[in-house]
Amino acid sequence: MSNETSGTNETMADSRDMIGAHDAFRREFAALPALIAGVPVRDAHSTGVVARHVLMMIDFLHAHHTSEDDHVWPRLRERCPGDVEPLIGTMDQQHAFIDDELTALAADTRLWKETAAAGERDKAVVVAERLLPPLHEHLALEEERILPLIDRHMTDREWKTTVEASLNKVPFAQRLLMLGMALHGASEEQAQLLRAAVPAVVWHVGRPLGKRLYRTHRQRLTAASQGAYG
Repeated sequence: MSNETSGTNETMADSRDMIGAHDAFRREFAALPALIAGVPVRDAHSTGVVARHVLMMIDFLHAHHTSEDDHVWPRLRERCPGDVEPLIGTMDQQHAFIDDELTALAADTRLWKETAAAGERDKAVVVAERLLPPLHEHLALEEERILPLIDRHMTDREWKTTVEASLNKVPFAQRLLMLGMALHGASEEQAQLLRAAVPAVVWHVGRPLGKRLYRTHRQRLTAASQGAYG
């Protein structure tokens, strides 16, 4: 396929693997309100288990969004027709709004983790619920409008650099958990797209480890909360 950005014959991006990451974010963030609310008051251990999960998911989403900020938006602004600027501006605004909500959720979660009290727990639930509509709106708009632009204007190498940058923002053990999380419930097509998006060694070594880590992680969360998870 001809490279529209440089005139070379580089393979262009196939960003459909992002849908698998988005599905994981949808599932995990949708589960947070009930998961948090289901933790017994004054149960410090269970509070810690769920609070650490919430903070980890915040870090995952922040890594995902900042990698787009750093690697995707500048290239699309440079290479797309001028009339795409309002769309990318909307992406920027949505990221900023979601980041503010994530900051609020992190603050409330840390207070809850310290106290294991009902008041702090319930504040975290409110923010987790409030985050869902703007997050779902953003992910849907990105899939509908941005992914086709990525595939048209970014190379496969550039896209993989974006994915790698997101992974590199989190500790290695959590990268494996991220992979297991993305593979949970994924179709065979989505699994193969994820395989193509990550280095071969990460896939062959990380896939079984990641799936096992995520299975254990889910079991811990289920034991810590009376709320339905996933």
